[in-house]
Amino acid sequence: MKLRTFVISAVLFCAPSLAFAHAAKIGEHGGQQTDASAFHVEVVVKDTKLEVYLHDHSLKAVPSAGLKGVAIFKDASGKPVRIPLEPAGDNELAGVSPSSLPAQIEGAVQITTQTGSVAQGKFTPHDHEQEIEHQHDH
Repeated sequence: MKLRTFVISAVLFCAPSLAFAHAAKIGEHGGQQTDASAFHVEVVVKDTKLEVYLHDHSLKAVPSAGLKGVAIFKDASGKPVRIPLEPAGDNELAGVSPSSLPAQIEGAVQITTQTGSVAQGKFTPHDHEQEIEHQHDH
């Protein structure tokens, strides 16, 4: 009986944290979003311009001052491009691709903090499309 009570207590204790463990696949700016260590990372594509928004797991904006990053994505023709990212706003990093990017991207963003720690988030277009369909079903 004690084991059963312990298991039930453990599940009830962990359930709320599990519900918030992953970022929604669509961010507040309408872009693809994923987890990257201590961050929720949202990417918004505007032709060759890439905007990257950062939030913590409580969905509070994370200041981008002092951060740097790099994005490696497939461009519209399917070729990989490397895009350096620099602070561009309160919680935004931005960069410009040498070629057009598709609206739904595939690749990764790497963010380096002031202390040198690195966070990486991966993006796939398939995940974003499923989230859009899920939101329209409700």
